[in-house]
Amino acid sequence: MDMEYTLQMGLWNSVFAVPTALVDRYLKLAGKEQLQVLLWMLRHPGEAVSTEELSAELGLDQDSVLDAVEYWVQEGLLLGKEGQLIPAPVEDSPCPVPSVSAPSPKEPNTLPPKKRLLKPDTQHLTARMGESPEIRFLMQEAETTFGKTISPAMAATLLTVCDDYGLPVEVVVMLIHYAKEVGKTGTSYIDSVARDWAQSGIFTLEAAENKLQDLDQRRQAWAKVQSAAGLPRRSPSKKEEEAAFRWVWQWKFTGEMLSAAYERCVDNTGKFNVSYIDKILEGWHKNGVRNLQELEALDAKKKEDRENAKTYDIEELEKMSFFDLPEEL
Repeated sequence: MDMEYTLQMGLWNSVFAVPTALVDRYLKLAGKEQLQVLLWMLRHPGEAVSTEELSAELGLDQDSVLDAVEYWVQEGLLLGKEGQLIPAPVEDSPCPVPSVSAPSPKEPNTLPPKKRLLKPDTQHLTARMGESPEIRFLMQEAETTFGKTISPAMAATLLTVCDDYGLPVEVVVMLIHYAKEVGKTGTSYIDSVARDWAQSGIFTLEAAENKLQDLDQRRQAWAKVQSAAGLPRRSPSKKEEEAAFRWVWQWKFTGEMLSAAYERCVDNTGKFNVSYIDKILEGWHKNGVRNLQELEALDAKKKEDRENAKTYDIEELEKMSFFDLPEEL
């Protein structure tokens, strides 16, 4: 009688594929967060997942999740389009990456494309830290500021900001301190702000201080609007940010006036509408209204004007009716 054999794999009965490039090229280069996110997604192919869900599953903040996904896209392992991720095609010979020289402060708009083909690798980063005490200090300062070992993606971003965007190290240090203060320490945010600074010609400590003061005022203005309107905590759109800055810092409206404008907006539109509130506050600003007492006086005057206009219209109609009476027979 033939004996039957069965190979008991235990935990190995359930496996999933891992691309060889992950082990051959990125096992040492990628950070823990990048590996966690990619392995989870490889384990759940075809499943739609949000950054909030990934954050909860892996115990990471959402910035780290976004950074991890962008890292694999930028490294060419994945392709991303409209929320869909697919494996990148295998190329026999990768195209050479053209070198990009750091822009001059006099030419702030000559920046490389936002989506670079490749970012500086660990070998290049190590070489730059060895030859530049400033770059080495920047990496150490970033770790001290963020309170953790920075990921390869963050290190590459900081190096790109200095070498490609042309921002001095001392300016980048100010940027990462601000990012920590506002709780936005992801590579995407830092890269976006750094590009904006480079394009705006912010290459000195004085210019950076002025920019940070402006950013802080805008943040305070939106927080004041959020509080007055009881809005959930979220980042404002560009239009909302500009409007909030105008209402609080240019027109000098208090929280109670912002609340009054919001209430009138909701009474008429049923929701928070930045354009509608802007029109209300613009009218109050032009009429010199600064507090609720002055607003009550303005409302009373408008009501009186409407009533007078109504009385005047009735009198005019009565006069017209008098002259239009038919002649008595």
